[in-house]
Amino acid sequence: MRKLIVGLFTLLCLCVIANSNEIISEIETHWNQIDTMSGEFKQEDSDGKILFGKFYFLKPYYSKFVYFDRSENIITNESLFVIVDNEDYKIESYSIGNNVLKKILSKELSIDQQFDLIDFNSKNNEHILTLKMKDDDVNYLNIIFDASLLDIKKWEIYDEFQNKTVFEFTKIKKNIFISQNLFVVKYR
Repeated sequence: MRKLIVGLFTLLCLCVIANSNEIISEIETHWNQIDTMSGEFKQEDSDGKILFGKFYFLKPYYSKFVYFDRSENIITNESLFVIVDNEDYKIESYSIGNNVLKKILSKELSIDQQFDLIDFNSKNNEHILTLKMKDDDVNYLNIIFDASLLDIKKWEIYDEFQNKTVFEFTKIKKNIFISQNLFVVKYR
């Protein structure tokens, strides 16, 4: 009897793993078919501060976050995370290194090559992936996808101090024309 229970439990675990691998593969395929994306976002930090704005993604590596309620915006590319003013003049910049955003906005997302899968959960019409970047023991993120459309809904990024920044994405438009000029940083 004990062998039967252990056998059934093992079979159940294998079925769950196979199902989650299939869903993750579908998510990767869907995400990799998207070259551009825009929409609106809501950002909440660990202190509960909430900001709203528009976002633009242009693969590979380009993103822009334009905030409605502040005079600083963010532009990223393959090597830099740049804080700019409302006219896109550089205020500060940082090396992007192996930042999560860089991995997500690469030309081909490969979850098993770029991340360690910590957890996978499907509930409330969402697929929730908890990922840790390979060779990074402190930073991790949750990415939430719509279960039926496989569109990204939200990501939650945790830093080394367990501070959480949440981005919720709405009004998403995919594979539309977005000019590379949108990501140009000006210098004074």
